[in-house]
Amino acid sequence: MREKSCKGLEVTETLTPHDKDIERLETILRDIQEAVVACDRNARILLYNSAAKRLFHNFQAMGLGQSLYSVCARAPIEHTLRMLKHRRADRDHFDPENADARFVCATVDGTMLLKCHVSLVACDTAAGCVFVFSFEDMTRQITEMGRQGHLLEKMIKDLRAPLTNLNTAAENLKTYPEMPLEDRRSFEDIIIRESAELTRRFESVVEESGKITRSQWPLFDVLSTDILGCVVRRFARDDDVSVVITGVPLWLHADSYSLVLVLEHLVRFVSKSCKVSEIDLEVLLGDRRVYIDIIWQGKPVPQAVVDSLLEVALPDTVSDLRIADVLARHDSEMWSQEHRRQGYSLLRIPVPDSPRQWEVPPKPLPERSEFYDFSIAECPRELGEMADQPLSCLNYVVFDTETTGFRPSEGDEILSIAAVRIVNGRILGGERFERLIKPRRPIPESSAPFLEITEDMLQDKPPVEVVLPQFKAFVNDAVLVAHNGAFDMNFFRRMEDDSGVVFDNPVVDTLLLALLFDPQQTDYTLESIGRWLSIEVMANRTILDDCFFTAQIFLGMLDLLAEQGITTLGDLMAAMDKVVEEKRDQSG
Repeated sequence: MREKSCKGLEVTETLTPHDKDIERLETILRDIQEAVVACDRNARILLYNSAAKRLFHNFQAMGLGQSLYSVCARAPIEHTLRMLKHRRADRDHFDPENADARFVCATVDGTMLLKCHVSLVACDTAAGCVFVFSFEDMTRQITEMGRQGHLLEKMIKDLRAPLTNLNTAAENLKTYPEMPLEDRRSFEDIIIRESAELTRRFESVVEESGKITRSQWPLFDVLSTDILGCVVRRFARDDDVSVVITGVPLWLHADSYSLVLVLEHLVRFVSKSCKVSEIDLEVLLGDRRVYIDIIWQGKPVPQAVVDSLLEVALPDTVSDLRIADVLARHDSEMWSQEHRRQGYSLLRIPVPDSPRQWEVPPKPLPERSEFYDFSIAECPRELGEMADQPLSCLNYVVFDTETTGFRPSEGDEILSIAAVRIVNGRILGGERFERLIKPRRPIPESSAPFLEITEDMLQDKPPVEVVLPQFKAFVNDAVLVAHNGAFDMNFFRRMEDDSGVVFDNPVVDTLLLALLFDPQQTDYTLESIGRWLSIEVMANRTILDDCFFTAQIFLGMLDLLAEQGITTLGDLMAAMDKVVEEKRDQSG
């Protein structure tokens, strides 16, 4: 094995799956003061800089070709590498800007706590993946913060005795009057009033000190599908329980590793104690918190049992964390209650949300003009037996497209298609479709300001003739749901000859449904309808986010439809036809 040294950076050529990539890293990392280590998919060390050598100088196992697991705790690193590899393998949803993760782990001897940042910088099927780690020693910081928190808590608890004595003295003065009545009453009122105020302040300080202590552990932004996907994969080979992700993906601010361990344990507990084999994992947004719900068919778990779960110790964690410790780390709690679906229950954990949920782009794009088309009745549809099917029993695919403009007859084309599936009234967050499409001609300059998609993003993407059959296979025989669906269907119809695909599925339009509930409606936007239905709207949404948002709106409308006696697909299509005719009469 031939090694070379370059200002403290050590590289072994025989262990390098991508020589050019490593050479680039060598140039970049040689003078960086942060500890950096590059590893392959099995955590074998391919490269490390002089800062890493100084950080891990006490570890003889730190060397080229050695395992990083001989230096750092295996479980959190292994968890993170699996998450990043799965994220990269999911080409439909892979975002190069989201190819990294942050977490905290300990060295194998427990002497150091490290803040870790890992990025997936290269990956192919022939040579494998290259992961680049950066490490920061947080041992002193966490220890000092913990010590300060404990000292503060001790100081506050020490105040409890004098406060109690103060209250007792006030009561004794009232019990044994030995001074002029008027003075005594004034003195008593002061003591009681001040002791109550001190007690109130004391409880407030106790609460705040608890928050300080709990906030010491670093949390990072992570997408809910990453965390829930890790949980689902842990049960992939378990024949006794099926775990499905439902709901809309949301950003959390969390310690992903410990949270995954908690959710895995709770899913196993629910499966065994409630004797269920099918469990849903869903996230909901509320009051700047994200609710993680474990859902099953059956009765809620008694609170006494839930409380007993808090003392469960989690494997492969620093200091043998309990579930209660992880919840405290996230300023959270846990309870069980009935689910909104009749006959179902949930176990809920609220965790902090991420500001990414609410971020607005620093340079907002010009508002895109709205386009409405009330010709959906012209779309072919043979409902057959589906006409009598209850709306609650049908499968739906909620979709959206992004196009170069509004006029396919004048050459405008589809640039992307996104979709998500609804089954049994559940939004299946794990069953989604997302494709970019390379158009036949460049994006018009007049359309570019209204698009998040650029020419560079489309260079290696398939044409619409390839993507439409894939989308048709995803849809199969489901009912299509869209906002102003006639606009999208118009593009699909014009591509039937080229793609060989005909979308003859029934199409439900949330725009027309909004008019059905309020014929005087003038604002047809998703945002307006969402506010009307009290559905949270995320800022800076993608086309896939719009699909999830439309799916939430549609599910909210189903209850309103039932109140109007519209319970089957045939009823619904007839109601939409009526709205179309009324609009035509008004325009005529």
